[in-house]
Amino acid sequence: MSIDPTPAARPLAAGDPRQLGSYRVLGSLGEGGMGRVLLAIGPDGRFAAVKLVHGFLAHDPVFRERFRREIAACRLVSGAYTAPVLDADADAPTPWLATLYVPGPSLRNVVTTTGPLPASSLRQLAVGLATALADIHRAGLIHRDLKPGNVLLAHDGPRVIDFGIARAVEDHDELTNTGSIIGSPEFMSPEQALGHALTPATDVFSLGSVLVFAATGRSPFAGSSAAQALYNIAHTAPDLTGVPEPLRGIVAACLDKDAQRRPSPVELLDRITAVGAAPPGTAPWPQPVHDLIHAQETQARRALDPPPSPRTVRRWPILAMTAATVAAVGVAAALLLRDDSGTPTGHAAPEGPPSALPGQPTAGRHEDDPLSLDRLRAVDPCRVLSGQLTPQPAVHLSQCTYEHEDGRWFDLVLGDAVPVDPTPGEEIDDRDVGGLPLVVDHGGDGRCEAVAVLPQHADLGVSVTVGPGIGDVRDEPCSSAHAVLSDALEALRDNAPQRDAVPGSLATVDPCSLLDDTEVSRIFSVAPTTRPDRLHRCEWDVTGTLVIELSRDVDPADVPSQWEQDSVGGRTVYRQEDPQPGSPSCALSWAHRPSDEVTTEVVSLRYRATATGRPVNAVCADIRSVAEAVIPRLPTP
Repeated sequence: MSIDPTPAARPLAAGDPRQLGSYRVLGSLGEGGMGRVLLAIGPDGRFAAVKLVHGFLAHDPVFRERFRREIAACRLVSGAYTAPVLDADADAPTPWLATLYVPGPSLRNVVTTTGPLPASSLRQLAVGLATALADIHRAGLIHRDLKPGNVLLAHDGPRVIDFGIARAVEDHDELTNTGSIIGSPEFMSPEQALGHALTPATDVFSLGSVLVFAATGRSPFAGSSAAQALYNIAHTAPDLTGVPEPLRGIVAACLDKDAQRRPSPVELLDRITAVGAAPPGTAPWPQPVHDLIHAQETQARRALDPPPSPRTVRRWPILAMTAATVAAVGVAAALLLRDDSGTPTGHAAPEGPPSALPGQPTAGRHEDDPLSLDRLRAVDPCRVLSGQLTPQPAVHLSQCTYEHEDGRWFDLVLGDAVPVDPTPGEEIDDRDVGGLPLVVDHGGDGRCEAVAVLPQHADLGVSVTVGPGIGDVRDEPCSSAHAVLSDALEALRDNAPQRDAVPGSLATVDPCSLLDDTEVSRIFSVAPTTRPDRLHRCEWDVTGTLVIELSRDVDPADVPSQWEQDSVGGRTVYRQEDPQPGSPSCALSWAHRPSDEVTTEVVSLRYRATATGRPVNAVCADIRSVAEAVIPRLPTP
């Protein structure tokens, strides 16, 4: 199945599954010849790309048997440059396969949007692809469809996806009828073009073609048609113009017409490493590529909090009653509670703003601007539009869902991330909102997001997302979002409704104030760059990325997962380690104060040491130092 990933998952359609095994489905990533790819969250809190096969394949017993065998083989593949299989069910009514979701654009997307890779990045790409093929071949598999769309670029190197699964469809008549070929023509091997038996050497030939594309933006055998490309692969010499030395000689060896003369992946690694290595800690890709990766990470996080459907909103009291019983089943259930449970709102607004809390800045932060981050943190999002729409139970610190009488819902988010690559809505393309720049993302299917960009933060805004209502009430959704957003901004500027003062709450705390640059420099030995990411999340660019997030969630102690209990600064915390080769990460999380019977206010810290090669225990030592600095600054519950 070939999917060229895009930065953001699309909303689920009405007939899409919401749960596959233990995975909660969040959105759709795309569709290929074998089926659909869905973004999901697993019980351990990791994102997954779930391949859901087409219905006609599900009814074929031959396909199911081959799919079952391929799943077993793919489970044997492990390595730094592949996306491992997490779970699968070949016997489900519709078979599916879950692999680790890799936040990163495809090589095809990168080259198309930012241009060919420089020589240093080409070398790291070659090392990663050769290593991945060595791991795949060691498990007894042949990829058969290695192409730029099946290579994802992550912060620490490439990832090869969809290995081995193409073999499961070979016996199905509808996919392999006379004259059809499994694979992508411009990146096939001569054996595939001529219909000969395949060996692992076919993947090496494809690797050579992928490297030429990465270096030049074109296939070495490009033709005016698929048939011409296949002819060129079988009979003509490759066009290596623009491939730098010494990589050109290595690529030429991969593209030998005789499969027996091609180097193995292990031999390729020897040749590549013989020409030199990148300095330790060097970023593998140009900065625009890392910006794309960061944008996709942000979009994946946003998919955790999709706007609820009208039916979900109306059923909240029933879901709230059952939430306590499901809180302990895992992270996926915890995320469901974040969408569907919470406490009712609607109390009278208190007079005046709440008093300052520890960790809350009180000066020098544009306090005269009603749209400053500090002022927005003091606002109750479920009171901003309560005179016009019906607010639903608050389940997030800076977000509230409202319902219109016709069944449409409007999601108001204060300090939301501005869409990175929006699809404009035709109705209000060139307008602003109350003098603020406007970004519109038209999602289709009656959905639209309108974001007013904040004056002091170009990547944050106040957003309103509208969803479809009952029947055919979905005309001009962007105009509806624009109107509600204008009302929200007017309320925020004129008489912003304040939160109830709750001693010890994290709601008004600025997460960026919980660390200062001196402490960050001392811990990480670099001068940091600090950026707020929404109202209750802050990131620091250090040697990698440090994140502090304040949220309403399920108590980490109630979520069985891979978290290990620990103690820092007299607090019981929960630690999760990811010893990913080259870019390990470590996270700490703990409950701060209860919010209601189900949720609690939670502090989460995470540090990923991107492309450093440090041991995970050293990364965890750094995040413990961060926690020791943060804990004394938190308000006392």
